[in-house]
Amino acid sequence: MPLERIPTGMVVDTHIKRVTFRLGLTRETNPVKVERDLVKVIPQKEWVFAGHAIVWHGRRICHARKPDCDHCVLEDICPKHDAKEKK
Repeated sequence: MPLERIPTGMVVDTHIKRVTFRLGLTRETNPVKVERDLVKVIPQKEWVFAGHAIVWHGRRICHARKPDCDHCVLEDICPKHDAKEKK
């Protein structure tokens, strides 16, 4: 009988911290506080996938120094994109 794997939290690395801050999902910088914000808005059954997806997005599109907003699928909902447009 396989063990059921139930996530008990979300891992918060530099990519997750950066991307979720840019998307407005958190205003925190402390990883523990970032996790608290994320588990409130992301369903528990999605925590593992969301963590992998956010890290991938941070590595491939939403780079620290120069995000590739032109190729971002989240561009329409990104508050940082709106700020860029207003400049």
